Amino acid sequence: MTYLESMKINLEDEKNRISSSSLIKKNNGFVVEYITTCRPGCGAVILSEAKKILLLINNNTFPKWPDLDSWLSILPKYFIDSFSDDDWILENWLYWFEPENRFWFLWSLASVDETHLKISILVHEHPFPSEALEVLFMKLGTDELEEINIR
Repeated sequence: MTYLESMKINLEDEKNRISSSSLIKKNNGFVVEYITTCRPGCGAVILSEAKKILLLINNNTFPKWPDLDSWLSILPKYFIDSFSDDDWILENWLYWFEPENRFWFLWSLASVDETHLKISILVHEHPFPSEALEVLFMKLGTDELEEINIR
């Protein structure tokens, strides 16, 4: 199997996990879990928006990775605008989602309680570049991610 064929399978599995209310049990790597905090009452919105953004990336990865101008019309404006005030720029963030640079796939998202979220991702190697994952959630309103478990 080629790398791109494997990437397409990983993206399809991720899309199914994001779109489904049930957890798919197939696991060709291992799951890394993070916990983060958010303001009370914001967890459900953050989880929904994270899923929305990841699905947009997932659905637009193949057959051809969009250029920056295309991403500006694909991603939500509020999210694009959030990159104007810190060290990360949108183009650098998107780089980590290009097929040849992507190292993780969403496994699950859940609210732990009113102010804590649990983010689980599927990886094939550890350590891996996780900054784009952290930036996604911080742009949506969480604190830094804290790794809590590898299984």
